[in-house]
Amino acid sequence: MRSVDPHPLWQYLPEERRTRRARLQLQRQRCVAWLMRKRQLVGLFIGLYVVLWMIPLLFQQVLITALALMPLVLVPPVGLLVYWLVWEEFHG
Repeated sequence: MRSVDPHPLWQYLPEERRTRRARLQLQRQRCVAWLMRKRQLVGLFIGLYVVLWMIPLLFQQVLITALALMPLVLVPPVGLLVYWLVWEEFHG
């Protein structure tokens, strides 16, 4: 089974440069570049935050976990409220 080319210009490389190692290196570089985008980094850090604060649940510490996860629940609605209030102030 032939795998998909890792780059649109891959087929134009000389045969000696189209090695398995070069393909894996290009795929790794593309994966790292994708992970370094802002949206993926934010998601990664939020996921890491949630996982770290789920550890106290293993020790039946529900209150500390709930308090730690509260900013993830409350910040978006508060941000929307601030945005709406500022919008109303200048356009209302």
